[in-house]
Amino acid sequence: MTYHQVELLEHALRELAKFSRSGWDGIPAELQPSFAKYMSKEVWIGGPDLFDLRHAAVMIVRDAIARMGEFADTGY
Repeated sequence: MTYHQVELLEHALRELAKFSRSGWDGIPAELQPSFAKYMSKEVWIGGPDLFDLRHAAVMIVRDAIARMGEFADTGY
């Protein structure tokens, strides 16, 4: 796994385990687009709907296990 993949999975697991209470603001900016891919858009601002953050974390963990999406085999 690349450093980015490990960091992404770590933040997803922290969100699911609620080790971090900081939510969206605690996710590094470079990882936010990965979470946002799985999140609905808020009607008023067009940004990610923060109610979907835990769902996005589950989907990231699923992708890591299945080696899909950002976790697809990189040849390492």
